[in-house]
Amino acid sequence: MRITYKASQAIDTAVIFNKPISSSVELVGVRGLEPSLAPGAAASPAFDLLLRLDNGDACGDQYREGGSVKVSYAGVPLAHGSTPGFRLGARSSATVAVNATSDGVGVPEELFRLMSAERRLGVAQLDIALQLGWPGWESYYWIVDLDG
Repeated sequence: MRITYKASQAIDTAVIFNKPISSSVELVGVRGLEPSLAPGAAASPAFDLLLRLDNGDACGDQYREGGSVKVSYAGVPLAHGSTPGFRLGARSSATVAVNATSDGVGVPEELFRLMSAERRLGVAQLDIALQLGWPGWESYYWIVDLDG
């Protein structure tokens, strides 16, 4: 029984010491959600995001080169942004502000109609994808309420 206990303890320790980066996202601002054919529509979609990155590893730093963020609605990409490279110490966290923007000229008319209808019903949601850089190349994905 003593050997079983030590093996169990070793597995618990391995889980504590080898945790991947975890993350969450918060939508803090939205601009430019106008139809592309609206008179005078010059604004492009832009989204202000806060990414929280947590290093659950008890003994090692986690480093990643810069990454990318994509914001979509109903499968249609609306904006993109980039994250800086970072290093998280053992059991530490960081919050990174990301501004995802578009070089386009607004939201496609059909998508805008769908988005408007879903916003009226309170069910409009954005898809946010994060791809971290080397050495982990982790991908994260969230669904966030647009008006929540």
